[in-house]
Amino acid sequence: MTAPKAILDFGADSSASTEVKLQVAPLVDIVLFLIFFYLVVGQMVMHQKDNSINLPTMAAEQAVTEEPAEVILNVRGDGSVVVDGRSVSSDELVALLTSERAKSDVAHQGLRVIVRADRQGRYEALNGVLAACRGCGLKQVVLRAKEGP
Repeated sequence: MTAPKAILDFGADSSASTEVKLQVAPLVDIVLFLIFFYLVVGQMVMHQKDNSINLPTMAAEQAVTEEPAEVILNVRGDGSVVVDGRSVSSDELVALLTSERAKSDVAHQGLRVIVRADRQGRYEALNGVLAACRGCGLKQVVLRAKEGP
């Protein structure tokens, strides 16, 4: 004896085969909409970036999480040293660098000294500034230069 078959009848002719058709038009509409969306968003992002800027490259291990404090020393062509718009003597320079280092140590922040020396200046003046930085125990001393031929 065989078990009766369960047949679901939804009012349609059960003997007729039902054919599933894939409608392509809605699929094409969605794909075209996505392409248009990404083109518009891409153009918006490109307008926010200045392509004339040549960004430097950096390795991941060199990334600094905290920027050090900076002191900019300008060495003029006549040998005078200018800090924050005022001329300082060599003794005042040592005192200034010592106090800035003490402030950065209290704030647990490094101190970077940027030296901008005039190319027509004498080397003795630049050497005196570098000696003052070395005497204060500063580790980050940067010499600035313009890029060019």
